[in-house]
Amino acid sequence: MPQPQAINIIRADRVVEITWSTDHVARYPIRMLRCECACAGCVDEFTGRRTLDPRTIPEEISITAAAPVGNYAIKFTFTDNHDTGLYTWARLSELCPCDRCKT
Repeated sequence: MPQPQAINIIRADRVVEITWSTDHVARYPIRMLRCECACAGCVDEFTGRRTLDPRTIPEEISITAAAPVGNYAIKFTFTDNHDTGLYTWARLSELCPCDRCKT
């Protein structure tokens, strides 16, 4: 799994921009990342059923902090104070919203 070359939070656009390679830059909407959190508070650990109701996430949600987790993930702190989810490089790759990855 490739590691990002750069990660930038662009608060004005409400996106996290990840440069995977020189020809692959993805822009992840912050709200989408929050809605896709896979922590035990957002997804039932036993059934895998999503327990987070996306309707409870404000459209204007942002990120207040980001921290690397080893060499495999990043942890975001969102403006709703949620900070327990880890976003692995593999998971971010799966969530990539760019046209190239959607097809």
